[in-house]
Amino acid sequence: MKEVHYAVYMRARDYWNSRFNDIHVPLAYLHARELLLSYPTADADVVIPAILLHDVGWKSIPEEDQGRAYGPTVEDESLRRRHEVEGARIATEILSAVNYDPRKQEMIVRIIDGHDTRVESLSEEDSLVKDADKMWRFTPVGVEYHHIQFGKPLKEYVVWLGQQIDRWFFTERGKQMARAALSEVERAVTEVGHV
Repeated sequence: MKEVHYAVYMRARDYWNSRFNDIHVPLAYLHARELLLSYPTADADVVIPAILLHDVGWKSIPEEDQGRAYGPTVEDESLRRRHEVEGARIATEILSAVNYDPRKQEMIVRIIDGHDTRVESLSEEDSLVKDADKMWRFTPVGVEYHHIQFGKPLKEYVVWLGQQIDRWFFTERGKQMARAALSEVERAVTEVGHV
C-alpha cells in the first residue's frame, strides 16, 4: 500500500465502526485490488482511496435507521443518499488533510457522491469501486450477515442475490467474481445447510 493510501486508511477506519463496515470495507479493498489486476488502465490512486472512503458517511446516520436504507426493500432512499453526501464531505476533509492530489481528490469525491444511488458509471474507476463495493455481499460473511438482517431464509436470499449480478455489476471480471463467490456459498448451503 502506498504511503498516501495508508494515510487515507488510517483516517477512514475511524468511520468504519458502523453498519458492519469494519468487515465490509477491508473486504471491498481486497476486491478492488483484485479488479485492478484485470483493469490495468484504471487509476489505482483513485480506486483505492475511493473504496477506503466510500462508506464513511454511514457514521452520520443513526444505527437504528441504517437498515431502512438498503436491501431487497429500501424503505428510505433519502438515508442512502444522505450517507453518500456525508461521505463525500468527510472524504474531502480526509483527502485534504493528507494533501491528496486535488485532481484525483475531485474524482474520488465524485465517485463517493453517488456510489450507491447513481445507476450509471462515471468512469472505469467508478465501475471498479461499484463492483468492489457490491462484491462483499457475495462473500460467505456478507451473505450470512445480510440474509439475517433482511429476515430472508438463506436459500431464498441466495437465489435473489444471484438475480442481481447482471443488474449490479459493471465489469465482466466483477460478474465473474460474484458468480464464483456465490457458487461457493451455494455449495456450502447445499452440503451443510448454512454458509
